[in-house]
Amino acid sequence: MSVTGKPGLAKRLSYLPGRARQVITRGAAKNPVLRWSQRTLVAGEHRREIDAVAAGQRRYVHDLEGEARSYPLLRRNVHRLEKGLIMRPRRESFAADYIGATVKTYVKATAVPDFDPGELQWASDVMTAYFATVSHKHPKIAEAHRLFAAAALQTDPAAVKFIPYERDLQNQPVTIEQFEQLCMRRRSVRWYEQRPVDRALIDRALQAAGQAPSACNRQPFFFRIIDDPERAHEIAALPPGTKGFAHQVPVVAALVGRLRAYPLTRDRHAIYIDGALAAMSLMFALESLGLASCAINWPDQEPEEANIRKALDLDADERVIMLIALGWPSPSGMVPRSIKKGLDEMRSYG
Repeated sequence: MSVTGKPGLAKRLSYLPGRARQVITRGAAKNPVLRWSQRTLVAGEHRREIDAVAAGQRRYVHDLEGEARSYPLLRRNVHRLEKGLIMRPRRESFAADYIGATVKTYVKATAVPDFDPGELQWASDVMTAYFATVSHKHPKIAEAHRLFAAAALQTDPAAVKFIPYERDLQNQPVTIEQFEQLCMRRRSVRWYEQRPVDRALIDRALQAAGQAPSACNRQPFFFRIIDDPERAHEIAALPPGTKGFAHQVPVVAALVGRLRAYPLTRDRHAIYIDGALAAMSLMFALESLGLASCAINWPDQEPEEANIRKALDLDADERVIMLIALGWPSPSGMVPRSIKKGLDEMRSYG
């Protein structure tokens, strides 16, 4: 709101009907005034993202200073240590500028009763390997090692360590022909049998999806699974592209990005990249279990945004990336052929 209590210019422009927007956009290439109006219009439409990014930065600081079940800073920095450990040639000393903050966050994590055990074990193993590898001549590394040694987890020496390893290049679990078949079989299915989906199957697919690559392993997303049929129908009906089939979708997965994983504005788009990678892995995993899915585009517009934020009780930094319908496919349900772009239209070399 402006200081007068009236909506600002960007807000007022956002109320313009589609025809007026088209006129401004078409004329912006030649008319500086219209170009300024277009920029103002676009800025107003990005207000939700701006507010969410700011809320995410506040939440990042809040969580880091308090108790949380996972610390993005710890995940990011431990991954950075891993990359340092695999460098060839490996440097005698590295990470001096961030190892102190990493160890302090690790020490804090050991005191949180319900901290993610996998994250804590991974951090402990990687930092143990790090301190066993680097020179302690640097005072920051020496001090960090002292703090780490006092708080490090006591683990079974014979247990598998969560540290960098050499891949098994001899056994290829899936051939390219098998993977191509999976890719061709996976299609957006919109018609489902009206029977429940075992949560154990969904969880198995989600575990596979969690192996998708993520920037510095921060995994800034969360899957909200709605498997009560009546509620699933309500959520599936929120985006405008589901008219005609939302009423019989048995399960909906809402993929939610969490901007609290980042202290810097530059990373604001990582939730969409990392979330989309996980979503594709999830849909392949569901297909391999005999389940079908449909990726549902989510529009960044009102009133849809307000409706889903209320329906899912989202925090200020959380943004819906997409919805995924899933369930047992109807034997008689048809799917669009959806011929994809040819190779020449989707790549070039050099």
